[in-house]
Amino acid sequence: MTAPSERGSELRGAAAFVAAAALLAGALALVQVRLEPPPALGEDVPEDMFSATRALARLERLIGDDLPHPVGSAAAVGLRARMLAEFAALGIDAEVQEGFACGPRSAGCGRVWNVVAALPGIEDGPALLVSAHHDSVAAGPGAGDDGAGVAAVFEVARALLAGPRSRNPIVFVLVDGEESGLLGAQAFVDAHPRAASIGAVINLDAGGTRGVTSLTRTTANDDGLVAAVAEAVPRPYGASVIGAVYGLTPYDTDFTVYKNAGWPALDFGFGEDKAHYHTPLDRLDNLDAASVQHLGDTALAAVRALAGADLAALPGRSRVYVDALGARMLHLRTLWIPGLAALALGLLVPVARRLARESGGDRRSWLRRGLGFAALVGLPAAIGAGWMAAIAWLTAAEVAGHAAPLPARVALWTIVLATGGALVGPLARADAAARAWLWLGPWLWLAAIAAITAVALPGASVGVLPPALVAGMLAFWTCFLGNARKSMSWRTWPSGPVILLGLALPALMWLQAAVRVEAVFGLEPAAAGVLALLASLLAPLWHGLGRLRRPLVLALAVACAVATAIAVTSPAYSEARPRRLSLLYHLDADSGAGRWIVGADAPLPAALQAAAAFGPAGPAFAWDSDASPSFVAPDGSSPPGLSPPTVEPEADPEPPPGAGRRVVVRVRSTRGARVMAMFVPAAAGLRSVAMNGVVLPPYPEHRRKYVEGGEVYGIVAPPPEGVVVTLELDSAAAVEAVVWDLSEGLPAAGDALKAARPTWAVPSHGGDRTMVSRQISL
Repeated sequence: MTAPSERGSELRGAAAFVAAAALLAGALALVQVRLEPPPALGEDVPEDMFSATRALARLERLIGDDLPHPVGSAAAVGLRARMLAEFAALGIDAEVQEGFACGPRSAGCGRVWNVVAALPGIEDGPALLVSAHHDSVAAGPGAGDDGAGVAAVFEVARALLAGPRSRNPIVFVLVDGEESGLLGAQAFVDAHPRAASIGAVINLDAGGTRGVTSLTRTTANDDGLVAAVAEAVPRPYGASVIGAVYGLTPYDTDFTVYKNAGWPALDFGFGEDKAHYHTPLDRLDNLDAASVQHLGDTALAAVRALAGADLAALPGRSRVYVDALGARMLHLRTLWIPGLAALALGLLVPVARRLARESGGDRRSWLRRGLGFAALVGLPAAIGAGWMAAIAWLTAAEVAGHAAPLPARVALWTIVLATGGALVGPLARADAAARAWLWLGPWLWLAAIAAITAVALPGASVGVLPPALVAGMLAFWTCFLGNARKSMSWRTWPSGPVILLGLALPALMWLQAAVRVEAVFGLEPAAAGVLALLASLLAPLWHGLGRLRRPLVLALAVACAVATAIAVTSPAYSEARPRRLSLLYHLDADSGAGRWIVGADAPLPAALQAAAAFGPAGPAFAWDSDASPSFVAPDGSSPPGLSPPTVEPEADPEPPPGAGRRVVVRVRSTRGARVMAMFVPAAAGLRSVAMNGVVLPPYPEHRRKYVEGGEVYGIVAPPPEGVVVTLELDSAAAVEAVVWDLSEGLPAAGDALKAARPTWAVPSHGGDRTMVSRQISL
């Protein structure tokens, strides 16, 4: 029979747990509301304000045909003409900069056509560059990526003309070739006359068709930029932790080029739903007007702030920053961060030492506690990520819940909470101060992480430092300065109010992070990790539930099972949220053999399997790694007109190298393909590559995950006369390389495959293409 005191303790624990659940639910509701962009403004607003209605009307004139317009395409030529006409209608002179550039991370080069315009300033000093890219991928019309940025640039320019002239000149560049390796931005930096006058940069981009606009990245010398923009932008979003981890993602923008040029730069954009990204669904009728409004409001305020700043005297210092749910951008000079992290530890460590003295324990118990607190985050995160991977595998989806995220989201949240609750029992067993350690342990870990990142990666520290500081102050006050210091009971500390107060700030910060991480990357390990971090703070409340803990864990497990059952029995894809599935026809010109190739990121749909004799997944080319498998089916149709690219030796104008040898060839697509590429095997000992005299940066390491046994170099929009490629090799012997070209679309024999592609699948990125390859001897 349960004693009355024990029953009362459980009821108090249940009340505290319910209060925490209500706090988390309220925080989530507030986060959801604050992450909605402001309503789109109409044409009736004052001329000096940004209007999404005006911006989208102009975008309709620019890309209303919904045709893809990748660099070098005929559609891109028409778009450039329309952009020049729009600038002329605003009374702004604009020009086209044609150039040839090589990307910083793409291992490729190509021709580009940038559209450049400018507004003079009152002073003839450094200029502010406002940049967006006008090219799309070959698979989609790019209304969001980056039609939204282009529309914002035009509307910002129009609004600026309606007000007084700015202090600084403003240069607008609508760059080409961003999707092919940031080529247009590189061409502007390398060769445009105005590049020498740039004092700061605002880059606008989008990775989807909706979302709030965030300050995604800044350069290291961002003190003056962040301080000015934080005060000017309405509803500012962003955190320096995003930029700190951006390099871990597969995404990049023209910001990287401007950063490499040494220009102070800010990167703004939205992209919280990737379902339409780089597909035919990235079209105007799917572009959210409210998201364009927020992008434009943010851009216009930031441009006005920096166009009036002293760009010649920007401080060389850096700042960390984090938004308060869009109400304000909080920022602080980086030099303060290590001290604040030390303060958080300095507040928590004395409390831990006092607890250690009073609760005792040997080294083994301390090690068990330390590993246990790590397990409070690590194990739920791992189980949650594994659960989502299982749902994705069972539904043959790119990510769990791609078509209908809600059931998978419920499954993730409940499995993370249930795992955390189940861990509390073993961690608290035979520990007289379990409640105190369950609260203090995670905060000590988080304060230590904040201290490490404050030194190694200061921008990332803002994700955990503010909550750790609050927890440190709460712990120090209640244990040393408050009324509890004379009669502290570690069995009942921390009290419910202390736990709830410590939970409030991380609930707001980390739930916002969880929602946005899920929206950008889907229900993957990053989303599970953020949720597990927040769930670890509930450990003392789980302990306070006593015997009620097990029924609640069981209820969460049942809810997870039900949500999982719904998720795995729901369609993995829909026409609104389709699967990415591009078709490739490859003709080997040396053997005359043709074949069909489909990327094997998910199982092949049955209709496609029935339309051709696809074999099991595996590398389609000799240079494909295990990370890039494909399904391959032979084809014997021999389509006409698919002549292979030509490779002709060229005279070397330079003296022979001191070691090795130099090979100079001209590669040309005889059928006028828009993309070409060359594979050079590792046996060649390739030291450097130049195209049309432009030396490429070192081969990017991230590409080696997908290319093995050598290196692949690309060319976009090659001229009819071809491109001169210069290779410096260590090998004195002849080397067998491969050259190919790629054109959009499939031969007529591919009509059956396109018809067999399900309606819930669409081409993406490069789209459906035809490839003709040949082997060459270097």
